[in-house]
Amino acid sequence: MQTVEPPETTENELVARAQNGDLDAFSRLMEGVQPRLLSQAIVFCQDPDLARDLMQETMIAAWKSLKRFDGTCQLFTWLYVILQRQHGRARGWFSRRLPSPTAEQILAGSQREAAAGTENSDFGSDEAELVRSLVSALPPKHREVIRLRFYADASEAETASALGISVGTVKSRLHHALKKLQGMREKLNLLRGEEH
Repeated sequence: MQTVEPPETTENELVARAQNGDLDAFSRLMEGVQPRLLSQAIVFCQDPDLARDLMQETMIAAWKSLKRFDGTCQLFTWLYVILQRQHGRARGWFSRRLPSPTAEQILAGSQREAAAGTENSDFGSDEAELVRSLVSALPPKHREVIRLRFYADASEAETASALGISVGTVKSRLHHALKKLQGMREKLNLLRGEEH
């Protein structure tokens, strides 16, 4: 006699069950995103222990607000927004480090370039620090869309849904953020005496 395996539970089914208070379903959801969430937390904190704390705080906040997740963006995108906000609330505990796409990828605003640049093995730490500094200098609303679009790899529609704003607002904020980054980069190049 052959045993029949139960069908795989989809993410949407797990979300629905978790939204109805099923802690086991929520745990299964978190197991699926934990490695990626932890790697982003490590990038923010630059310390594995602090990153685990940040990830735990993010998961607690996600559980408390899961009923507000409407599925219009990927679960990870929604969790990334929570991670980013939890990090912002605890600035005294966590560093303000970001992942390191190249300045050209961000400044060009190209999704193709950003996707191709996810492996930054040959990317110098000086350039990475410059990008972090430039992005950190942006106003919060611009910094948030840049992080979601280029670091969490969220589409404009997902970014809009995750932040509760329109796609037009996302496009506008991205445009202004990229323009500000370009201006900051040009000023730095002038100060350094480099050609741009």
